[in-house]
Order: sequence, then C-alpha cells, then structure tokens
Amino acid sequence: MCIRDRTKVINNPFQPNLVIAGTYAGYLVVWDIRAKATPVLKSSLTREAHSYPIYALDVVGTENANTVVSISNDGRLCTWQMEMLTVPQRSFEMKCRNKEVCATCMGFPLEESNDFYMGAEDNSLYFSQVVNTAEMPKDNCGVVESFPGHCAPITSISLHPTPIIWNKARDYSHVMLSCSMDWSVKLWNPKVGKTPMATFENAQDYVFDVKWSPMHPSAFASCDAEGFVDLWDISADTENPVVRCRRDNAIVHRLAWSADGKRLATGGANGVINVYNVEDKVC
Repeated sequence: MCIRDRTKVINNPFQPNLVIAGTYAGYLVVWDIRAKATPVLKSSLTREAHSYPIYALDVVGTENANTVVSISNDGRLCTWQMEMLTVPQRSFEMKCRNKEVCATCMGFPLEESNDFYMGAEDNSLYFSQVVNTAEMPKDNCGVVESFPGHCAPITSISLHPTPIIWNKARDYSHVMLSCSMDWSVKLWNPKVGKTPMATFENAQDYVFDVKWSPMHPSAFASCDAEGFVDLWDISADTENPVVRCRRDNAIVHRLAWSADGKRLATGGANGVINVYNVEDKVC
C-alpha cells in the first residue's frame, strides 16, 4: 500500500501499540508497531463499509469498551470493533435536510462517545450523533444541528481538552476551534450560540490544522499552506500569534502536542517531521 493512499492516521489511545489509518479507497488498516511493517488488520469492501476516502477517524469509549468511528467523504459513518474489521457494527449516511454531508474532519468532546462535531466540504460545522436520538430532526440522519460560518471547506477542528485541574466548576468541553481553506481559524461555543465567538485571520493561505494546547487553557497552535506554524495565546492577544515561525517553505499539514504541552510536532508535504520546544513563558 502506497503511503499516499493514507488519508488519516491516528494512534489507538487505549492500545498505544496500534496505529489505525483510513485510506483513499475506503479501507481501514491497522498496524502493530511491535510487529513487522505489514498491517495486522484490514477492513473489507462491503456494501455497509466505506467506498470513498476516509478523512474523519477516532477511537472513543473506555479501555475495556471502545469503538472505532470513521466517516468517509460521501458522508457514510461506520463504527467498528477493533478485533473485527470485516463488517462495521453500524453504518449509515450522514444527512442534513436530506442532503449528504461530505465530512472532512471530526472531534468528540472529552469523555463523550456519542455526541460529536464534524467539519464538512460545504463550509459548515455539524453537531452530530453516532446513535440517533429523539432530538434528531426528521429530515436529518446523524446530524442534529448545523453551524455555518466559514467561507470554504473546513480542514480541521479541535475540541477543548478541559482538564479538571483547570476549573472544576466550568465545562469547556464544547468550546472548539475550526480552521479552513478560507485562511481563518474560528472559535466556537455551540452551547452558547450558532455563530463564531472570534475569528483569527493571520494566515495568508489555507489553514490546514489547529490544536488546543493540552496544558494551557487559552493557547493553541495552527499551521498553513505557506509553511508557517503559529502559537496563539488568546488571553494575551487575539489579533496576532505570540510566536510565528517557518522552518522552510514546505506546506505544513498537521500538528501534534506532547502530553505535557512542552513540545509541538509538525508534519509537512515534504515528508519531514519537525519537533519544536515550547517554552513556559510562551504558552
């Protein structure tokens, strides 16, 4: 399998030795980093499974009971048991007002395994559910509510990590960031309103990824098609990032924080991974 076929790659948080990837052809593929380079599991192409590129992928639940959730670009959502990828547990097409929702990314609030948010090609965010409830509109499937705001497809979303150590009295789990091909990052709280709380427009090209800091409640990082990596602290400045850097001219597609928030890894179109030290005084 060519590395370019992999459209989304994540680690299983409950089994760190397992790496899960979605592919352009609609397969789920699992590697065990303790074994050789060939995959240990692979899904089948069935009527219930994916046949379009998988751009949204996550593992939710607990250590003893967890589920892989995947959404392909045609709007099909599937849930899987890690030990059995031959047939999905659940499979349905996500729809809003009887129109397919072409997902590009998704994120679950902390400790949530049913409710989630999804970014799409039609420039909107969606509050969605894996298992439909009574609050679902009749002409929707999997989608509870839509949140327009961007002017181009959404490339990534990041739900606030909300560690209890920050504030036991407040719930920030539905506060999220979204970034888009409209060159912007937006801050949302869907529990409060359907419009963005703030917009950050420092970039001069597509913004491909955004991630909250796991330790600093007002800090996040973003990256763009010009190769810039920006660190923001919205408690200090909402107009400009506190740090803006570029290692080379290669597009930066993805970001990942270390668990302690002291390092930031970036991956770009040139296949190079850079790791930055983030000083405490910065964020």
